[in-house]
Amino acid sequence: MKLRLVGLQIGAFTKDDTYDSYMKKQYELLEKAVKVEKPYLAVFPEGQTGPYFSSTHNDKWFDLAEPIDGLTTVTMLKKSKEMGIHIAFTFFEKSVKRDYTHYYSSMALVSPTKGLIGLYRKTHLPKMVTPTLTTDEKYYFEPGNSLPVFKLDNGVTIAMMLCYDRSFPEVWRAYYLQGAQIICIAACTWGFRGEFFLEELRTRAYESHSFVMALNRAGNEIIEGEKQVRDHFGKGAIINPNGDIITSIGGEPWSYVVAEVDLDQIDGFSSPLPWKRDRRPELYGILTAQGCNFNEQQFQV
Repeated sequence: MKLRLVGLQIGAFTKDDTYDSYMKKQYELLEKAVKVEKPYLAVFPEGQTGPYFSSTHNDKWFDLAEPIDGLTTVTMLKKSKEMGIHIAFTFFEKSVKRDYTHYYSSMALVSPTKGLIGLYRKTHLPKMVTPTLTTDEKYYFEPGNSLPVFKLDNGVTIAMMLCYDRSFPEVWRAYYLQGAQIICIAACTWGFRGEFFLEELRTRAYESHSFVMALNRAGNEIIEGEKQVRDHFGKGAIINPNGDIITSIGGEPWSYVVAEVDLDQIDGFSSPLPWKRDRRPELYGILTAQGCNFNEQQFQV
């Protein structure tokens, strides 16, 4: 089965932007890509509804949060139906349960025929200070607690990750074991990790026997309270299960990557490497054990 994919690489949120103006530019980019490329699936990067604000502590940013049935989802559902494509998009989610408000960095998937078919909440939240990357997403978000896969209308199995999630091989392996054929990475990253962004994704595509589509913001951005400009490096790409880059772009804002992928290739790439057959789950408990200590006495010769 062949499938045409488009990944949108949005630009920075400027000081003159509002939610409406920023999303308008993204919808125009989507419409252009769909008109020219006619994809089956389009994917946006992380944090697409506003600036990246987690490098500061300012409660005003909670005003950007919206429910799953908010304006962004409603509009994406409309676009999906009008264009006849699946769309994976991201937003700052607000969920009220038992009179308590929960906040997540979320990614949703909509179908032109079935509506909302997937919701993923970022499971790994960074908090770090380095010379080129400072962030505290734990201040704004709670971590999600599941790693689901979803079916597109044609039966293809898709999985989603948000930025920092890609750093955890266990997530990739969980999706591999669930049969994910396409893994979408929505990122909003900058700094030192740009040096090995594509190399990391190539390795994970190879290890998970899946097509990988990764999107990131591109351009310089700064908000009130930040000490230095963030240089979002872009590098959107589509990678095959052999770890080969099918197509990629550099740091060009308001651009996109496109490729037609042949999902039948997955069997060809995976057949010489029967990892599911040769796994030893009984040895991997340390990966999920809490508070365990590595003990040399566990080994016997």
